[in-house]
Amino acid sequence: MYRAHYHQVYAYFKRRTDPESAADATVEAFMVAWRRIDDVPTGEDALPWLYGVSRRVLANQRRGLRRKVRLDHKLSGLGSEPQQTPEAVIIRGSEIQEVLDAFDRLKPSDQEVLRLAEWEELPHAEIAEALGISRTAADQRIHRAFDRLEKEVHRARHTAMRKGGAS
Repeated sequence: MYRAHYHQVYAYFKRRTDPESAADATVEAFMVAWRRIDDVPTGEDALPWLYGVSRRVLANQRRGLRRKVRLDHKLSGLGSEPQQTPEAVIIRGSEIQEVLDAFDRLKPSDQEVLRLAEWEELPHAEIAEALGISRTAADQRIHRAFDRLEKEVHRARHTAMRKGGAS
């Protein structure tokens, strides 16, 4: 399982965090799989299961980072700069940036389902398995997340046009 899926799991984390954190998170995901080896599905079902584990590992990693930032902020008395996502660093251009900004304003659950669908290019059935929901629920979440992303992009453009027209 490790040899078959290491690169995909590492790529999952690398698209969401820095390379060092991605390596640490990949190790953690496979440690969870080792501890829960009796729960790991066999064959092609292992990768969606690993994505589900990876999603939880990443959530734990981000919670820890937020706690650290809050503690640093308290100790230093200074504000902290938000970290840029790997997507925003890699992908440039005003239209892409609009979408990335709108994406960042979505709820984390919408962000995750869109990442699984678009960046990981998982079929809806595998997304359902990774999230622990039915295929129908996954279809609905994906559809609704895309709708919310589209509305957020349009809302931001409308706001920008109003500000530009008012100056």
